[in-house]
Amino acid sequence: MLRGCIAFALCMVAGHLYALTLHHRDSTAITVHDDTGRLVSIRLPARRIVTLAPSNTMIVTALGMTATIVGASSTDDDPLPAAVKRVGSVNPSIEDIVSLRPSLVMGIYGEEGLCDRLERLRISCMILSPHDIRGVMHDIELVGRVLSAGTAASAVVKGMEKRLHWVSSKLKHCRTRPLVYFEIDASDPSRPFSAGRGSFIDSLIVMSHAVNIAHDVRTMWPQLSSEYILARDPDVIILSDGLPVRALRKRPGWSRIKAVRNGRVYSIRNDLVSRPGPEIVDAFIRIAEDIHPEVFDR
Repeated sequence: MLRGCIAFALCMVAGHLYALTLHHRDSTAITVHDDTGRLVSIRLPARRIVTLAPSNTMIVTALGMTATIVGASSTDDDPLPAAVKRVGSVNPSIEDIVSLRPSLVMGIYGEEGLCDRLERLRISCMILSPHDIRGVMHDIELVGRVLSAGTAASAVVKGMEKRLHWVSSKLKHCRTRPLVYFEIDASDPSRPFSAGRGSFIDSLIVMSHAVNIAHDVRTMWPQLSSEYILARDPDVIILSDGLPVRALRKRPGWSRIKAVRNGRVYSIRNDLVSRPGPEIVDAFIRIAEDIHPEVFDR
């Protein structure tokens, strides 16, 4: 207990000293709203970045600013320089973060408390938690502004918009709205996790001219009972948990589901669909193609 208090006190001292150093070196600052609505003041230039999620790293890298990253999540599998320090994942080390003397920490949904602690140490921290592709584009432009990489951000967003336009031109020919069940985790196959309203995955299904069977469940990541899924009888099933189709057939009653009977069960990489960065358009295209192969010449 005493050791923890001493460590936190040292963090406080280090944070305040670093803030003073920044103030004397460069007084230019901007204030932005992050995705939680928090006001975040960031001193410029922001050239020492800690990214607490792979999606944030992907945004910084897409802007050609990888060299600014001094710390990253331990779950980040993007190729990064060996000097980049791994600061943990679910519970990032605040001591490690402070030791890196960051000009900005970029967190995700659920890390608001950590951001508040860092702010008390005079370390700027913003949350990127987009709910749809437009939100990702907004965040790319926001990061571009903070990193003085606005031109690169505009180019990335325009590339995404071009691909979205292509998909939309295909989907406008759809005549049906299939029922879709998206499975995230089936550690308990009788109550698998899915993606409900407000989740990024739900927005991709809706954009794909389809109906998510979990859309009306009042939680973002619901556990659905087998009875609920069987009653909805989805036309399409998309798995991000790596399970083979034969595993579904072993579940009581699932062989009668329309998607299983008709061979409309597909797999998608979890890292592709769960990371709201520039590559999320690839996830959208993949999901749209699985739901509507008839308009994508598959």
